[in-house]
Amino acid sequence: MTSSDFFSLLSAVSLFAIAIALVPTFMQFRRTLQKLEICIESINKHVDPLCRSLTEAANEIQLLSISLGDKVEKTDAVIYTAQKSAETLLTTTTMFKEAVRPFITTLGGFSAGVVAFSQFLNRSRKKTKIGD
Repeated sequence: MTSSDFFSLLSAVSLFAIAIALVPTFMQFRRTLQKLEICIESINKHVDPLCRSLTEAANEIQLLSISLGDKVEKTDAVIYTAQKSAETLLTTTTMFKEAVRPFITTLGGFSAGVVAFSQFLNRSRKKTKIGD
């Protein structure tokens, strides 16, 4: 056996050993690819309905946000009107208080005068009764 025959035999055995090692690896790779293909098909079946559902949900959220925006604008208008009404009521109350204050002061003074006069009359009567 010559050295070239030996190297040829060694090369053949090496190729056979490599083939034996690679065949299970390629078979496992093939099974993995088949499972991956099944998984991708399953995902494709579920992705389309999921996308539709997400689109519908996004549309509903958009409608709700538009409706909420309208309600906020209406609420702002109501708050503005209530604020203006409160300011008008405060102004009216202040004007009424200023208009009534002199009358109440006069009435209070008159009442104090009547009370003082009645006390004076009561003292006068008591003195006349005591002096009788």
